[in-house]
Amino acid sequence: MSSPLFELKFSRIFSLLRYDWTVYKWIYSTLIATTIAILVILYLVVLYANSGYMTLESGFVQGLFFSGFFVLSLLWTGNSFWPLRNSRRARSYLLLPASNLEKYLSEFVIKVFGLGIVYPLVFWVASNMGLGLFRALGPMTLPGIQLNYIGFLSFTEFWVIRDLGSQLNTVKVIVIGLLAMIPSLMWVGSLIFGKYNLLGMPLVLFISYLILTGTSLGLSWMMNPGTLIRNGQSTVEMLKFDQPEIFAETPLFLLMCAIWIWMAVILSYIVGYVKLTEKQV
Repeated sequence: MSSPLFELKFSRIFSLLRYDWTVYKWIYSTLIATTIAILVILYLVVLYANSGYMTLESGFVQGLFFSGFFVLSLLWTGNSFWPLRNSRRARSYLLLPASNLEKYLSEFVIKVFGLGIVYPLVFWVASNMGLGLFRALGPMTLPGIQLNYIGFLSFTEFWVIRDLGSQLNTVKVIVIGLLAMIPSLMWVGSLIFGKYNLLGMPLVLFISYLILTGTSLGLSWMMNPGTLIRNGQSTVEMLKFDQPEIFAETPLFLLMCAIWIWMAVILSYIVGYVKLTEKQV
């Protein structure tokens, strides 16, 4: 007989999702509409400021996409498990006829999986709305403007990682890991810090960054330290970020970053489930 803490029925998960939509649908709709409006305004501001010249090579589109992802990770995923921040609502939430695992997975679908699926779609729609509005309004407000560089975005253009040579695969693992780690840590932070998560977890992220960088560079230095030569004498030892190489043009520093990042992703979901179980007990 399975434990009620680990019992899993997809019908109950769907019921939890419907319940969440019924209670918070106005918040979700407002957030999506606000995100689209902000993105459209940003596109128009940048296009008008540059007289319509903006290409993917400028990096604006990718920078805007990742900046928006980071902000929504803080504001959306960082506010997971809203009912647990109020004692009365927490009691009602914990008494819902579903196991901890079912509640955990339903919240994961809404806050983490939802961010990864809905945000790219929202960004794509908002980007093309902004570009389309400028194509329509630009010639009327900026006489003689050229629209040769203003097209519409395909769904893959704004998140594609550009060719970085033989380091491409390692860098892809790191970038994808960062995209997974930020919402993952904000997710578990909502169960650890509660309403103070927007302050607590970014602080933890900053400290983790210092530890990650220090550990990776320290290992690189121990395996292959460099030496700074001044006036013909060895004076100060320097870290060599690109040495030693574990694979072709893949230094230990990059490999260690990838390992630590994905460890943080995995552990965040394990710790999150444990914290939710503690609240249920």
